[in-house]
Amino acid sequence: MATLDELEELAKKYAKLKQQGNANESDRVELARLAIRIIDSISSASFFLPLEKDALSSEGATTYIYQNTATYPAIFDLIAEVLHITVPIEIGRVKFGPGEILVTAQDKSEADRELELSTKEMQKLVYAKRAEILTKHGDPAP
Repeated sequence: MATLDELEELAKKYAKLKQQGNANESDRVELARLAIRIIDSISSASFFLPLEKDALSSEGATTYIYQNTATYPAIFDLIAEVLHITVPIEIGRVKFGPGEILVTAQDKSEADRELELSTKEMQKLVYAKRAEILTKHGDPAP
């Protein structure tokens, strides 16, 4: 399973290739290959968001930031594209963004539960779009 940093690099390649337009057969196959690899990694049971241990809770919201203050704009753009929504990706009481995650919850333990549930829901939603991506770009299988 790829780390979020590795997935970000794959998502950047996907965005660059997609932006070039006029996709020929090999480009479509590569787009599908990249998208499916990302979707499969995100959908994996071992997927996790690399968050700092400390989160900031105030006024009914908890903010989580990624380790080393990393940002992941390409991966969240791709997830938003796959789910036909915009960034930040809002699932339940959680807003997943490229630089932070905001959870509307009274305390950190409740926020942790909400984050876990919404992350699993996002994984399911992304996986459910796998076939659509294959159809869109063409099946990369030999």
